[in-house]
Parts: sequence; C-alpha cells; structure tokens
Amino acid sequence: MRGLFIQTYGCQMNSSDSDRMRAILAPLGYESQSQPENADLILINTCSIRDKAEAKLSTFAGDIKGLKIDNPKLKIGVTGCVAQQEKEKIIQENPFVDFVIGPDHIDDLPEILENFENSNFQFVRTDFEQETSRVWKTQTLLTNPGPTAFINVMKGCDHFCTYCVVPYTRGREKSRPIVDIYDDVVRLTDQGVREITFLGQNVNTFGKRAGESLAELFFKVHEIENLKRIRFMTPHPGDLEDSLIECFKELPKLCSQFHLPFQSGSDKILRSMRRFYTKAQYLEKIAAVREARPDVAFSTDIIVGFPGETEEDFEETLDVVRKVRFDNAYSFTFSPRPGTRAAEFKCDLTEGQKTDRLTRLQNELRGIARELHNQEVGKIKEILIECPSKKDPNFWTGRTSQNVPTHFERSLSTARPGDLVKVKIESATLTHLKATPALEN
Repeated sequence: MRGLFIQTYGCQMNSSDSDRMRAILAPLGYESQSQPENADLILINTCSIRDKAEAKLSTFAGDIKGLKIDNPKLKIGVTGCVAQQEKEKIIQENPFVDFVIGPDHIDDLPEILENFENSNFQFVRTDFEQETSRVWKTQTLLTNPGPTAFINVMKGCDHFCTYCVVPYTRGREKSRPIVDIYDDVVRLTDQGVREITFLGQNVNTFGKRAGESLAELFFKVHEIENLKRIRFMTPHPGDLEDSLIECFKELPKLCSQFHLPFQSGSDKILRSMRRFYTKAQYLEKIAAVREARPDVAFSTDIIVGFPGETEEDFEETLDVVRKVRFDNAYSFTFSPRPGTRAAEFKCDLTEGQKTDRLTRLQNELRGIARELHNQEVGKIKEILIECPSKKDPNFWTGRTSQNVPTHFERSLSTARPGDLVKVKIESATLTHLKATPALEN
C-alpha cells in the first residue's frame, strides 16, 4: 500500500471531490493517511470562491516542502479551483509541486499518475473537456461511507455572476443522467448511507438540457427504501421553479432545510452582481417554500461591501435578514477574485467600513439564530445519528431535519450511527442543541 494525504480547502463541492479522489486512487493501492509525513502522494485540493484560499495553499505547500527531502519519491499535486485559476504560476512559485490539474481532470488521476511515473516531468493540465455534449458521465465511489454522503449531480455554471469564478474554474454546466445518479444512491444506501446531499453550483438548473429536472430526480430517489433523507445545495433564486417548491410539500424525505443565497438585499447591487432577481422576488420565493413546508429553516450566503454598496443598500440586506430570519448564514466582505468582472469595479469603501458592516450583519444573524434555537427547547425532534461528538465522544452527534447539530449522551440509548431517533431538546446554543432520547430507540 502507498500512503495518500489530501488537504482540502473550501466548499462542499471540494470535499466531495476529495472523497472522489480517495475512491479513485484506492484500487491503485493508495491508502488514506492522517498525516502528510506518512504519504507517498499529497494532493492539495483548493477553493478560490472564498478569500484566503491561495494563502492557505501557499502556507500548507511551504509546510510540506521539506518532506521531499526526506522522501524523494514523494509526489505532490495541486487540484481544485485555485489550480484551475493559477495554472503554471503554482509550479513557478512552488517548484517542488509535481503537477497541477483542474477539477475537470479528477477522473483522469490514475492515467495522470501513471504518465508522471513514466516521465517524471512537471506538468499542468487545466483544459476543459471539448466535447459538445452537456452530459457528465461519472460515478460516485466512496471508500467506507458513513451515514451521510455527497453526490455531485452537475458541475459548472452558466450564470457568470460578476463576483464569481466558478464558470472559469469549473466550466459550463453539465448534468449527470438521473439513471446514473439513481444507481449511485442505491449503491451507497446499500453500504449504509442514509442521507444524501445532492451538489451542484447551480443545482436547480440540473438536467435542463436533457429534459430532466431536480424535482424529477427527487421523486425518483424518494422511492429508494434505504434512503431516509434528501438534502441539496446550492440553488439560485432566479432559477427556483414551482416544481422544486412542490417537493417540499410532497416528499417527506426531503429535509426541512433550504440554503438559498441572496447575496444582497439591494436591487441595484443585485443588478451589478448579475443575479437576475429582485429583493421582492427573493422574498416571494421564501414565502412560497414556507407555505409548502412551514417548519423549513433557511440558510444563505451574503456579500457585504460589494462595489457601489451604500449604507442604504446595506440596510436593504439587513431588512431581508430580519424578514426571513435565517437559521444560518455564510457572510463575507467582498473580495475581488482574479478574472471576474467585479475585480475591475471601483470600490469607495474602506476595509474598515466593510468590516463594520459585516460585524453588524453577523451580530444580527447570531441574535436570530439564538432565538430560533431557543424556540426548539422542549420540542421532540428527529435526528440522524452521524458519529460521536468531536468534543466529547461520550455523546452522539446528529442533525435535525433543519440541519442543526444535536448532541445526546450515548449511554442513554442503544441507537447507532445511521439510526433516526426521536429526542427531546433540553437546551440550545448559537451553534447546536442538546437533547435526551424521547423514546427507547
């Protein structure tokens, strides 16, 4: 066996890609290691959507540089969105890196490693597939899957929001056939997976060029007996159709959680972002989902300090937060990403002004989250047990349908990971709930 260490930075898509790489490399004799010192192959899987990813890559690469001295046969590769974006620059700045590949070439890893062993020359492979088909053929193969798993159902994006690098780093939209995804779900649930999160950069346009839809996928996999929960991310509000909203009414396995980024509450800023919806339209979508599933919890993404944002624009963002009452939110100050249109926009805000607005926003979000979680105390909730708590292994960790982490003492129940159990919520914090079993499980 050969040692494999993967360092992952970024979003759920990157985490899913790392899982895929582990499964692809397992038949070649690569076994995952917990420390890079024990690896024969180190892969750095990076994200460029969020700020500081390049800095994290540089720091980690510097930390492992010396490992090549101790192990001359060690191979180091960089993949992910930063790899796609920076290309040859990564090897120029880190000459000990052996190869750089974009996300489109993850499935080619066995061939790439074989070619490298035969030639031993550094190389960069970041071209996109040139085929005209918008169909993506792959499999979701996971080594030792747990109760939950991610499945990529599509890749790329066609929207070209002015701040976003995804169309440049992951290409145009390509969707997988429903029949292939269905086979993935059957295989994974036979291995013990009970909850699937379907991933796509703009997941609610899944299948549009093949006459399929996300709603059709959900209705199809809902029939699989061993599948107990369905989640998905990340949708675009402008593409949210009634058929998907109807799923929240008709499909009990679809969790009561909806991550719907709104980015800004200002129509002016949304136009500058090329988001193609208004604040009023976003709130209408929220109301429609709540009507279909009254107990739904919303999460979102928000950018603060986008070029041209005034105090009045920011107040519109706060207004959306107060009206929707998000359970969770990923909020950031605007950071220009190389190659995007917004990187060229003039911004009159100082970093201090951006930080002040972000602080005010996050204080508002935290207050709402605390209130929402406190309202759960005394209720009976169903959670899917995932694993022992990282902070205290004497507790199980699971999540409610609303995706709130929930902990209870292992000694109080015979339940095990993968089980759905009813618990009574005893206390709440900003980030999690504590509970006791409501019934003997």
